[in-house]
Amino acid sequence: MKRIFSLALTLALALSLAAGASAAAEARLVRAFVYQDTLYTYVDISGADQPITKADAELGGRTFPASGTLETVRQAGFPVTWMLLVDNSNSMPPFREEAAAFAESLAAACGKNTRFLLASFGDSFSLLAEDVPAEQLAARMADIPMDETVTRLHSSISQALDCFDGMPRTGNELRGLIVLSDAVAYDPGASVSYEELLERINASDVMLHSVGFGTDTAALDSLASLTDASGGVHQVVGSGLPAAEAGAALAEETGRLYVTSFSLSGLAPEQETAPVSITFASGRELVCRGSTEVSFPASAGGEEAEQPETPPEPVLPPSTVSSSSGMSAAAEEPAPQPSPGLSLDADVLIPLIGLAVLLVAAVAALLLRRKRSAPEPPAPSGAAEDAPPSGGPQDPPGIFVRLEVLQGAYLGQQLEFTLQRELVIGRDSGCDIPFADGSVSRRHSRVFLANDVVYIEDLGSQNGTQLNGSRIEMAHILRSGDVITAGDATFKLKF
Repeated sequence: MKRIFSLALTLALALSLAAGASAAAEARLVRAFVYQDTLYTYVDISGADQPITKADAELGGRTFPASGTLETVRQAGFPVTWMLLVDNSNSMPPFREEAAAFAESLAAACGKNTRFLLASFGDSFSLLAEDVPAEQLAARMADIPMDETVTRLHSSISQALDCFDGMPRTGNELRGLIVLSDAVAYDPGASVSYEELLERINASDVMLHSVGFGTDTAALDSLASLTDASGGVHQVVGSGLPAAEAGAALAEETGRLYVTSFSLSGLAPEQETAPVSITFASGRELVCRGSTEVSFPASAGGEEAEQPETPPEPVLPPSTVSSSSGMSAAAEEPAPQPSPGLSLDADVLIPLIGLAVLLVAAVAALLLRRKRSAPEPPAPSGAAEDAPPSGGPQDPPGIFVRLEVLQGAYLGQQLEFTLQRELVIGRDSGCDIPFADGSVSRRHSRVFLANDVVYIEDLGSQNGTQLNGSRIEMAHILRSGDVITAGDATFKLKF
């Protein structure tokens, strides 16, 4: 009886911890779309403090493991295409300079894999230029005549989405439509209603962002609601928000989104749209999950597609995002199918699965305790008396690493290391790779080995860690000869 009470108490505590963990981190699926039998997701992850090592997509009653690494748009240099759709009505000239300042700031803050398109709308949508060089974007925008007397906002946004649909895409390309307008629409005989446009935006793979000008609160709120439906960013430029800050903020918001992909080979969708749930885990612990709906293009999936007998189990590189402790079988195994006539919500199903796992683990623990209490069998004759105990922790074989200092006062005595677990870079003399430099934090970053892959991770340093000139925001795969910068210290690790 005492054991049963202890077991029940342990289960209750574990469930409460799991509930707290799921509430600590949040994954918001900003965009999810299918292109050529691959599901691409852009995710905003917040409130996490454990490394994410696994991601699974639950779709159509099946579970698909991530087929790519989890990296931010900025970190991985994913392609981004921006279309700036400028209101050229006769109410916009007072905001011409602010619109150009926004464009200049956005272009300066975006990465080299960013493409800019310039369009305008008034009486109708017009694509003015494709592949505008970043340094010319502001000047080209300032030259747009703003003299239209009709502002067909809704139909022009819809036509801009049509324009995107006609462009060939790079698989993981993030597409964004930025509407710059005072949002005052004059659209006699409107061909596209607000409700129709809202539905179109929800189904599109293009994120809608908006930059509002002026003081017409009702019009700006209407534009903001369209933007919110797309998961985009709505900003109102004025005394409280300079245009330059708005451009940099949008680039930052987009650059920090996490991107991963899931191969849907063999999936034959029964409907045009379906719910999808993405689970992010650290080992066996559920970090967070996000849900949305995804649309399938006509070519997605197919009944004749063959499914591999053994689906791959790629492991995502450990990142700096995660959550507090809590275990869920949903992070490791596909969710079981509900029986006919029974519909269970994910919020109910996950705790039930977790409870079942914990019960099995508890019973196994009791059996193991009984087994350990039994007398040990005699050792076989001839066994070595001084043999080390089996099952104990063993260090991995390690990788030979050679340090090449390019800049900075290196304090260490050795340039060659065996990387078995981690090498810590910092100003502290106890670090494996120490530098005498005030710009280097005491424990600045670390290089570590996981799943036979070498990673580098910033340890919350004040001045950050750069890899080949780009600041890393989470654990990143390190290749031999990559240039690492910690503060003002620069070096390479060759292995």
